[in-house]
Amino acid sequence: MSAYDFLAGYYDCFQQDLDASQWADFVDFIAKRFGKTEGDGEGGKLLLCDLGCGTGLVTAELSKRGYDTIGVDNSPAMLDQARNHAGKDTKILWLLQDMTKLDLFGSVDIFVSLLDTVNHITDRRALDRMFRSFSNFLNPGGLFIFDVASRKHFEETLSGNFFYSVDDDFAVLWENDYDPKTSLNTASLTMFGTEDGENYSRCDEDIIERYYSDEEIRELVEKHGLDVVGVYGELKKRKPNDTDERIFYCVRRPSDVLSSSEKESKKRR
Repeated sequence: MSAYDFLAGYYDCFQQDLDASQWADFVDFIAKRFGKTEGDGEGGKLLLCDLGCGTGLVTAELSKRGYDTIGVDNSPAMLDQARNHAGKDTKILWLLQDMTKLDLFGSVDIFVSLLDTVNHITDRRALDRMFRSFSNFLNPGGLFIFDVASRKHFEETLSGNFFYSVDDDFAVLWENDYDPKTSLNTASLTMFGTEDGENYSRCDEDIIERYYSDEEIRELVEKHGLDVVGVYGELKKRKPNDTDERIFYCVRRPSDVLSSSEKESKKRR
């Protein structure tokens, strides 16, 4: 069992400080500022795909705000929790996929990837592959909204520090080791969980994240013909500063760029 599968049943306790409504409001603000008003979703709604959706708390909040929503994650246990949270009445489509190897049924108007999910893509080639897939799956004029952990987060908040979180049914302890030469942080986790209050399961695993600089992000964006149209610090409607733990990017695909299917159709004509 992976750490993410083990965490799934306890993830919301682990992330109890997360205000999913606040995150969804911030994404909505960015989407309305830089994106389109109508899309390919049901009834002309904007079709939004949440990459690395986890237990789907923010995904569900975005659905409530009028987006036709897809959640993608590579943990079956996380998706099971997401379905339970969303309930049977929602129309969210949940897909079990690796976000760096997307295979959607069509294109979408907005991709989001939140809670430093991008930092968990430690292989630059995999991140490059994900950006490249947007040529097939992101509509012209569409947005990719994501956050990355800042240099301060890796070098000061994490580096060499030990954290723990203890609840009645779940406990996690993790020690961090950040290497500035490789830009990699290794979080060594030990987790305990119980379903009956008497018998506990244990999971030990290292989770690795990579720091991506602004220069690296912009180089990748430019390489794939996209434009950085907005950059924000934390969950604030302002530019980032040196005290921020998270940096948010809004990347847009130019409206005059044809998708692969459109290019093929043009050739046939």
